[in-house]
Amino acid sequence: MKQFLRYGCLMVLVACFMSWRSLSAEEAVPALSRSNSVFDEADAQRLGLTFENITLEVENLKREYVFLWIADLHVIAHDLSEVAPTDLETVMDRREKAFRNPQSKMTSLQVWHELVPCLNRSRADAILFGGDICDFGSLANIQALKDGFAQLQKPYLYARADHDVAPWWLAERKPEEVNALENSIDGNAPIQVLEAEDLVVASFNLSTSNLPEAGLKCFKQLYAKGKPILLITHVPFHSLADSSLEEKCMARDGKKRNLTWGKECYYSPNATTQEFLEMVCAETSPVFAVLAGHLHFSWHGLLTKRATQHLFEPTYRGNIGVVTLKPKPALPPQK
Repeated sequence: MKQFLRYGCLMVLVACFMSWRSLSAEEAVPALSRSNSVFDEADAQRLGLTFENITLEVENLKREYVFLWIADLHVIAHDLSEVAPTDLETVMDRREKAFRNPQSKMTSLQVWHELVPCLNRSRADAILFGGDICDFGSLANIQALKDGFAQLQKPYLYARADHDVAPWWLAERKPEEVNALENSIDGNAPIQVLEAEDLVVASFNLSTSNLPEAGLKCFKQLYAKGKPILLITHVPFHSLADSSLEEKCMARDGKKRNLTWGKECYYSPNATTQEFLEMVCAETSPVFAVLAGHLHFSWHGLLTKRATQHLFEPTYRGNIGVVTLKPKPALPPQK
């Protein structure tokens, strides 16, 4: 398999927009399945995994690509010395009960230790980590993740979210140490990129906060290349074409909040993020699909009339997404 070129931001080349076909909003949400095309069956059974398989056809791809999606794992390390004594019972309950795989009975930390070698054995082109991989931003949790990433032999993107960095339940925060450790994993750029000859995979990193100016600048450079863009984010975007995402989100949220990015949504964009969202949703946008997590339920539909959005079930329940991109067959010439 060709390896992706990984970088934060490169110089702008020539702009030329491409088109694609996405699955229609009427197509059903993929059912969780024990079967998949890229993950070893014995590994999946041992770890108690299910798979959420989606396929998108994209024009002008030169080959098929397969990605594995992992998000909302909520790893908590053995070392809880940074946790405030008053919150220790809460954190232990989250580690031992809330985020234990219902099939394998493994904690998320045990799954993480076992998962990385399985990912290396998989037939995926790259691994997409969609945020909340750890439960809070302690040095012990981040180090546990870094140790795993250091063993990962596949190209990957790690798009962080609030749980990956927030100091919840900690007795004290050590921001300089935490930031240095986070940056040592992969640079922690606001827009992270895997690029192939005919495809860009980009992440909205730290998507529980507004996108900084540097991230918008980088995204504009990617945008101008004209290659199709698969965009990953932790927090989904408000759909401009399908109200069912908002309805499902508000029905499941105890405070009836629309927990997506958009005007009048819980995640309200500033001017920079709004410009980013408008670029993603523009009629000429090269973004053909957005992958997200955060809401802990599966949803598939249209983000716009042309672009798909898919939300995945959380990995702490054992679910992994399998995203297959296929070259769209050329239309027969018109007579």
